[in-house]
Amino acid sequence: MGFAPDIVTAVFEPSQAAAGDTDLGGAARRALEMLDCSAGVTVLVNDPQRQTNTRAVLCELAGHVDPAGIRILVATGSHSFPDDHRESFARNLTGDLPLNVIDWHDCRGNDLAPIGPGGTWRGHRWLAERPALLAIGGVRPHYFAGFTGAHKTVTIGCASYDDITANHAAAMGPHCRPCRLDGNEVYAGIGRMLEVLLRERPVAAVNLVQAGEQTAAVFAGEPIHALHQAADKATKIFARRIQEPADVIIAEVTGPLGQSFYQADKGIKNNEWAVRDAGTIILLAPCQMGVGQDHFLNLLREADSYEQAVDLVDKRGYQLGDHKAVRLRHLTDPKCRGVRIMVVSSGLSDHDAAVLGVTRSPTVADALSAAGAHPRSDRIYAIKDAANMTVLPEGM
Repeated sequence: MGFAPDIVTAVFEPSQAAAGDTDLGGAARRALEMLDCSAGVTVLVNDPQRQTNTRAVLCELAGHVDPAGIRILVATGSHSFPDDHRESFARNLTGDLPLNVIDWHDCRGNDLAPIGPGGTWRGHRWLAERPALLAIGGVRPHYFAGFTGAHKTVTIGCASYDDITANHAAAMGPHCRPCRLDGNEVYAGIGRMLEVLLRERPVAAVNLVQAGEQTAAVFAGEPIHALHQAADKATKIFARRIQEPADVIIAEVTGPLGQSFYQADKGIKNNEWAVRDAGTIILLAPCQMGVGQDHFLNLLREADSYEQAVDLVDKRGYQLGDHKAVRLRHLTDPKCRGVRIMVVSSGLSDHDAAVLGVTRSPTVADALSAAGAHPRSDRIYAIKDAANMTVLPEGM
């Protein structure tokens, strides 16, 4: 949507001026040079909930490696997809490329194998087999892992449910924030998983930095090295600093991340520090799939406050998705930050909104009116592509 200049104080969106090297062919060659592909190559790719131009990289790889030796593993993490979504995604991914071997990771399935001596962690069995590993990722700010990227594709994306849970349990820590890697225990845990895998075989990474459909930069190399290179570019494109928090932020989420509240919530969490305590966040997302993966709703149904949410996690132990619920309650609880969340979405039901602790509104204008916002005196920031953008106060 357009944001009228007489309503918003500022609009934040990805910077097109920060684009860099976009030579996908060169990146593919550099990645392949790290590997012995004589026995083929396993290419790990993002699932449909990640906007990554994977097909363009596959086209380059198929020009340098016999397509018959390429097999593709869709790194779903804990996500699941119905058969029709899988078929559509696979068709769009490969097109007319002769790439016929595609598997989908199942974190609870039977295709798990021990990774490293003594099985330090478990992942899809293809990680433990001979063919070389090449991971394709998209690097953007991530609200608790610091950044997304190929380092996550090859670990969390292909790990067992228990290992994903163990890693994400750290997501409630104070240093787990967007664009922050130092002291971030989630990122550190991913690094430990990757280190174990690298003892078994080399892993090459191709990281894309994308602003919407456009590839702004591409980096290749060992996964952590390629991450740090890409993170600098991603910060310039997706991160903004502000002097003072807003009274209201309008967080717009479109594309794959706007299909469900579970994913669109990243637009809130990436930018929650851009709004003052007791301010308002208006989430604008279609959420045509409703809440999406709603396991995090289980805790919200039982805990109306942040204190209750923390107590429940302490009593029964962390379960995957709890970090989303706990952080949401911390944001909205009047005893904590007291931020009001309003959602403009045709896909979210009143019942779901009540459990989430948010308020549905038909339009942004209605939400601003209900929030008592005064465009002439209040700071109202609009954030486009909010699930990838992050707006942070100086010093945070």
